[in-house]
Amino acid sequence: MSDTKKERENKRFSRRDFIRNTGLLAGSAALGATFLTGCNSEPASAGNNGTALQSWDHETDVVVIGFGAGGAATAITAADAGAKVLLIEKAAKGEEGGNTKYSGQGIMGTDNADELFKYVKAMSGLFTHTISDEIIRAFADGAKENREWLISLGANADVLDEGMGGSGKPWIWNEYPELPGSDHCICWLVSGKNFDGAFYQLLHDNVEKRADKIEVWYDSPGSHLIQDPETRAILGVQVVKSGKVLNVRANNGVVLACGGFENNEEMLANFTQQPYFYPYGALYNTGDGIKMAQEVKAKLWHMSNCAGWLWGFMPPDAKRCKTVTPQKGIMVGPNARRFMNEAQTNRHGRINFGGRWVNMPVPLPTWYIVDSTQVAANKLVSSFSAGNAEEIAKGWIIKADTVEELAKACELDAKTLQETLDEWNASCTQGADALFGRSGASLLPVATAPYYAMKLGPTMYNTQGGPERNSKAEVLDLDGNPIPHLYSCGECGAMWPDMYNGGGNLGEAAVFGRIAGKNIAALQ
Repeated sequence: MSDTKKERENKRFSRRDFIRNTGLLAGSAALGATFLTGCNSEPASAGNNGTALQSWDHETDVVVIGFGAGGAATAITAADAGAKVLLIEKAAKGEEGGNTKYSGQGIMGTDNADELFKYVKAMSGLFTHTISDEIIRAFADGAKENREWLISLGANADVLDEGMGGSGKPWIWNEYPELPGSDHCICWLVSGKNFDGAFYQLLHDNVEKRADKIEVWYDSPGSHLIQDPETRAILGVQVVKSGKVLNVRANNGVVLACGGFENNEEMLANFTQQPYFYPYGALYNTGDGIKMAQEVKAKLWHMSNCAGWLWGFMPPDAKRCKTVTPQKGIMVGPNARRFMNEAQTNRHGRINFGGRWVNMPVPLPTWYIVDSTQVAANKLVSSFSAGNAEEIAKGWIIKADTVEELAKACELDAKTLQETLDEWNASCTQGADALFGRSGASLLPVATAPYYAMKLGPTMYNTQGGPERNSKAEVLDLDGNPIPHLYSCGECGAMWPDMYNGGGNLGEAAVFGRIAGKNIAALQ
């Protein structure tokens, strides 16, 4: 061994021994990051009422927080590079997977990294100043490797190349075909189908195959990062496991892969200007990684952006909403007036407004109103009963013999609602919607009693905001410098500032999960 290598090894082991034998200062859950106590007589402050702890409860090379696509990709990559990995997951076993499990399973890839770079940059719209070319380049180059990576994990190359439903060619899913480079936006499907969980199952199986290198703790959320107060390096994380707070030493560092904040109403209100969203996918994404990153003074980005604003119906006592495509009648807001073309095509929840693609307007509450003809002929939600009979009987769908009775049940002004219906029915007779341009077969009158209404609210696939990362997947501080030994991937600070194309989040989770895993495993 050379002198230089010996010095590095000695330094590494000396640092470990020092940290193992020194105290730690742990703040309470509301007091911020936990700090290493150095050799000074006065411990570093993490807020009032800190208490000195004397040892680590567990030690590993890499701690990955979150067992979705990003966390799994990181863990697999780091383990294959020789690191010992602890993968901690907030959900109980069987409920892990984050939004990945509930997503369409498409993984963005490309056959031409230069063209995908152009497309992703163009989708940044007016927000190109919030994302560097280096990050887009890292993503585009990594996306070109996604196909071979999937095959290395056990995906069938022929199935990938057959595309959606065995079409015979890779699935080109370009939601913005007018933008440069869009023809090279490929979406890989592990099973040739979407919404079947196949990609996540592939990742899960690969984590389990590496059980000798990847230890998984379920029902074990991370609560605070442990940071050296002088170097600002992340040394480990506090984990709540079986009701106890454990100090886990991460010799190489920590990766935040615990998603966004779809289930945190306070954060949703503050960052998206919506008081609530109905839950759709993961139930455990409450911004934990964002809060941990803030405690160590990480810079945030893209906090107001979301993917896939949709309409949802929330059955009583259900955990997740049912998505709704409200094209068989009309939608009205609390003023009893229509507010958009209900049949308008959207691009992951965005509609064209004055030449710019923006999130759909979401008045609260929104009422989906139809008549007896449409209720008899169509399920208002794909999983509803024939004729929606069971849902009407349960009271999920309000039934009224007159417009006035329906308005009263929905707390709408009866006169205004009648005017709205009269205007709409006249448009159906004339074959043209003068207000919002709805046309063709979607011009279905609401004129035959009894009348029906279903309360809708907003749902979404995921938030995009969180701690800013660079092209190496390192989390940045408020001055734009990497926080030593802290990485992130996936939807915990995703790279999408504006427009979004399906498959982008899973593609990014795969790419930056691999980048984070490779880089953190190489640290000394």
